[in-house]
Amino acid sequence: MKVLRKKSRPKAAGNRRGRTATPSAAAVSAVPATPAAATIAAVPAIAAPAPAPVTSAARLVRVVLGTSCTIQEAAAVRAHLLAQAAQPGPYEIDGASVEHVDTAGVQLIVAFALDCLEKGVAYKWLGRSSTLEKAIELLGVSALLEYPA
Repeated sequence: MKVLRKKSRPKAAGNRRGRTATPSAAAVSAVPATPAAATIAAVPAIAAPAPAPVTSAARLVRVVLGTSCTIQEAAAVRAHLLAQAAQPGPYEIDGASVEHVDTAGVQLIVAFALDCLEKGVAYKWLGRSSTLEKAIELLGVSALLEYPA
């Protein structure tokens, strides 16, 4: 009986069946940094401009919330808030007449307030109904609705 033996062939370092050798960790770390990489690190960061201070000569824009700020009126409330936000501030928000409010209504009011904060435009509350105040407290967003002094 004839025993078949597999012929062994010499193994080249990393060159097996068409594969190319991968560089070792030492070879990778020994590669010098390119001048372009050094230039990128030297680019200074540019800070965002500070918001303009509110002057007394600025015209106040009055934002009046209706009697109902619920999901049924969300499209109308959103359109009203966007129209008011398109005008330069500062803003006075009047929420004294709100009788019906839900989470969607409070979310729209918070979005308006956060937009003012991002733009650096001041706003103040002229009034909040007890219904609106309870909803704001229940949802825990009262801190988001106060303009920092």
